[in-house]
Parts: sequence; structure tokens; C-alpha cells
Amino acid sequence: MTFAEHFERLGERYLPEVLVLLEDVVGEAGLTGSGLAEMCRYQFDTGGKRLRALLPLLVADCLDEDPAKTLAMGAACEMVHNATLVHDDVQDGDEARRGRETVWRRFGVPRAIDLGDAMFYLAVLLAQRAPVSAGLREALARRLLLETLKVIDGQEQEFALHADPRPTMDRYFAMVEAKTARLFVLAMAGAAELLGQGGRVIAGLTEGARQLGILFQVQDDVLDLYGDKGRSERGSDIAEGKRSVLAVHALENAAPDDARWLREVLDKDRKATSTADVDRAAELFDRLGSLSFAVRELRARQHAAVDAVAALGRPRLSAMVEGMSETVLEPIRGLV
Repeated sequence: MTFAEHFERLGERYLPEVLVLLEDVVGEAGLTGSGLAEMCRYQFDTGGKRLRALLPLLVADCLDEDPAKTLAMGAACEMVHNATLVHDDVQDGDEARRGRETVWRRFGVPRAIDLGDAMFYLAVLLAQRAPVSAGLREALARRLLLETLKVIDGQEQEFALHADPRPTMDRYFAMVEAKTARLFVLAMAGAAELLGQGGRVIAGLTEGARQLGILFQVQDDVLDLYGDKGRSERGSDIAEGKRSVLAVHALENAAPDDARWLREVLDKDRKATSTADVDRAAELFDRLGSLSFAVRELRARQHAAVDAVAALGRPRLSAMVEGMSETVLEPIRGLV
């Protein structure tokens, strides 16, 4: 069975239950009928692959455990992920996600901030529903809180990177490891911990998840210019001023005049960024080898993720990580 088939099968079997948990916890918190409940439902109705919701179930299945043990954890991971999306869209000014208005665009910035805040707490309530011992539930809640703080710190690092006139690739990867990769670590290593696996398995999945998270973010950065990211237009990251893997590599390696021009474009008001600006930035990335650098990183991170888990001697886990990495790369397969 391929990873895609495995993922689809688990989704068909368990995703409805995850979605019920996401709905139920709103009622458990006494929010039924509130504006928070309405906005939460709107955010989840935007869809998505639900990767973070299903990752703990995938890990459980590959460890020959009952995936149902990780349903609440999967729901908690999905809730945290969507909380970060709601806040990111506010901070980045993104008006569309997956073809629909973002929460802040639909309901206003103050209410979107309220929703994102609430979703972080709802995630903790979901973690408390895990059908395991009190000690394991406590460990899960602690991991959830610590990994979420790392994700938020990653978002803060991204703003610091934006303000840095001379950003470096080291700082970029440190930011990505926190902002993006820690949610993968939460879902994968956290699932192993919840299921009572030993330290070696948890450590191997931590490293594999870390590399997968970086792979995911670099792919997302490349997809903005060379694929369909589900945003309103090509080059949204450039208009947003994002210090993507392409932009940081270019700023590190460009001649002073080119670097100055690129910073000016990235620091423009997003509505003032023209198609010509995006095209010229893409040409600069090509000329400086920024795209080639990103592609090399994608290959390296894929190999590192697979190797970290293969060392555990668990063939089903290894196949899952390899299949997941291939799925992440599929939208830019022509480049890789």
C-alpha cells in the first residue's frame, strides 16, 4: 500500500471522528452559539489535507497500535495548526486561503485574534481527552504547550528575520525549524510518546519530523513562485515581504545594487508590488542560483528524514516518512 493510499484509508476511517472532536470541544468549553464557535467552524470549513490531524494516527498504525488512541491528539494538533493559520493570516495580511476569505477578512482583525487565542486553549482541552493514563496525558499536555511555544517563537523569529538587513540562511533555517517543524515533531514524536514508546523511537521520530518540517516549508516557499499555493496570485510571498528560502539566499549572494532593489520590493506595501516586480525577483532568484539551492536543500532534507527513521529498524515507519516526503514534493515534482 502506498503512502497516499494509507493516508486516504485512515482519513476515510478516522477523520470524521476527528472533526466531531473538533466540534465537540467547542461545546465542552461552553462556546456553543458564540461568535467564536461560528468563526471556528468557518476556519475548519476551508478544508485542507488535515495532515497534522492524521499524522499521529499514521504513526500509531505504523507502530502496530490502535490509531483510535491518538484521535484526541490528532484533533489537538489540527487545532493548534489552525490557530497559527488564523494569526499568521492577520500578521501577514493574507486575504484568501484555499480560495476563501481568511477569518480576519471575513470577521475583522480583532475577532480573528480572539479566535486564534481561543483555539490554542481548545487544543489543550482536546489533549486532555486522550484515552491513556493520567501520566501520559500530562506528558502530552506538556509537550503540546512547549511545542506550541516554539512555534510562536518561530513566528517571532520570522519578524526578526524580516527586519534584518542582512538575513542569513542559518537564521532562516532556525526560524523554520521552530515555526514549521515543531508541529511535525508534536504530531509524530508526540504520538510515539503518548503510545509509551522508548526514547530511541521518540528521538528518531523527532529528527525525522524536524527534517520533514523543514522540507515542507522550503517546498512551500518554492511553490509560491513555481506552483499553485492556493493564494490569490503568484508571488504572494514577495508581495507580503516574506524572507523565504529564495529571498534570503538571494539577499546573501546578490550584488549590492540587486540586494538593495530586492529589499525595497520586499518592504513595499503588498498592494504596491507589481507583476513586473515578481517577475524580476524570480529572474534574480534563477540567476543567483537561489532556486537550485532550494532544490538541493529539498533533496538533502528528504534523505535526512528518511535516514533518521530508517535507523530505527521499523520498516513501516520508514515507508511512511519516505511516502510523506514524496507527497510533499509532488506539487513541484518537475523542479525536483
